[in-house]
Amino acid sequence: MPELQKLAIFASATFGIATVILGLIMLFVFPSSAELSAGFRTPIIAFEFAKTDADLAFLSGDSEMSRFNREKMNAGHRWDMVFPFAYAGFVALLLLQSVKRGQYWLALAIPIALLIIPFDLRENTILLAITNALDNSASTEVLLQELHVATWLKWGALGISIAALAVGSIAEKARLSASLAAVTSLSIAICWVSGSKPVIAEAMSAAILLFFFYFSIGSCMQAWKRLPRRGS
Repeated sequence: MPELQKLAIFASATFGIATVILGLIMLFVFPSSAELSAGFRTPIIAFEFAKTDADLAFLSGDSEMSRFNREKMNAGHRWDMVFPFAYAGFVALLLLQSVKRGQYWLALAIPIALLIIPFDLRENTILLAITNALDNSASTEVLLQELHVATWLKWGALGISIAALAVGSIAEKARLSASLAAVTSLSIAICWVSGSKPVIAEAMSAAILLFFFYFSIGSCMQAWKRLPRRGS
């Protein structure tokens, strides 16, 4: 096996593990429950796809719970300043592996995957600005408009990258990987077409979670098989 391909496999496993670990940390750092707009179940998804002040009600005001939720959101987004380097890097490395296996056209998708990083960082900056505005009882109207653009630049780049992985997996006859990647990218597209309908946004989030767990486990298994064995 060429050394670059081997290196990409071990790097993918490392980034996959980092993605899962950081994701689990953030799961416990972000607020786990709140009184959300109809259709939303997860506070962070409700925040990312907020459109009006009513969608921010669980973060607004001077009540103890609202202040607690804002503090938890801020803490989560500080972790989220690192997270995109892990998960976007993981997707880029998965694409690189397919390129090294002969799917050369997938090299075009690698820069798109890497664009997720600045897009996600921009989204985080806006989310932090919104909680700061809520702390000071300031208007969030303009920030919510900026959030919509930033959020969909991030999700759009992720959806395109995963769709490219799906096509590459189909070409390699990796049916389960292709199916999961296709469903995940399709869920992002459906969420966008629906206008970020809460129920669909939550379903999209669940599909993405499954995608990263599956591909992270798969990358670790590939790396494990290529570890040097005693006596070999």
